[in-house]
Amino acid sequence: MKKFKKILIAFAVLILILLIIFFIPESRKQIKTQHFTFRFSSSINTQKIEELANALESNYLRIGNDLKTTPSNNIEANVYAQRWRYIKATKNWSGSGNIEGISKLHFLEQAWGESDSKKIAVHEFAHTVTLKLLIDNEKQPLNFKEFDKKFSTFPTWLWEAISVYEAHQFVDPKTLPYLNNNQYPGISELNSRLNGGKIYSCGYTIIEFILSRYGQDNFVNLIKHYGDLKAVFNVTDDQFCKDWYAFVKEKYLKFLSQRGFSQNTL
Repeated sequence: MKKFKKILIAFAVLILILLIIFFIPESRKQIKTQHFTFRFSSSINTQKIEELANALESNYLRIGNDLKTTPSNNIEANVYAQRWRYIKATKNWSGSGNIEGISKLHFLEQAWGESDSKKIAVHEFAHTVTLKLLIDNEKQPLNFKEFDKKFSTFPTWLWEAISVYEAHQFVDPKTLPYLNNNQYPGISELNSRLNGGKIYSCGYTIIEFILSRYGQDNFVNLIKHYGDLKAVFNVTDDQFCKDWYAFVKEKYLKFLSQRGFSQNTL
């Protein structure tokens, strides 16, 4: 009985300590650059933040030009050393980065599935520029309630593919077994962040295909039309994915196909 009481007391003390830590405000630092204000955990090396700042500043005009819009001029970038701090601030349990509107980023110093935090920073920044394009395309002054409802229909596949491409998060198709086996995902699968989130692996080549086949103006037009492939490219979802996969096979898997053919004919 006494042993059980000691365990309960120890457990209660542990819970109390964790609650105290959780509610104690984090010590944070701040660095300002031309277009960004970085707020970050004091445990993060300042040199690391300077590298992130250089990555964002060097991509600021490029991504704005790619999407043919002007990014927000003063963007707050919050960088977290611990995942629980990130979750506490954003209520985002599954991701490693997210945005609040066009002028606020949140992301972890070390993210799941991406060792280069500079790419995570650029990825989230690209989301803000995409959102800015959509807002600029609406009638002004903006009715935020109506816009939020409309924005909720923006397809995940295009939203993530844009940021994957702009952050140069290229995944070689040769490393993806399903692409090597002619099992390319359709739009519905690309819209799902579950089961490995194939859009994060395929997003780069999808935008690469769009730019190669349809050009930058039509790419931007597709964004403005919320990914309506039929309206902008005059193709069905199935045909688009089929054409994208043909592009991938020709550019990245052609050698493998030829090798497989030669092996089968021996």
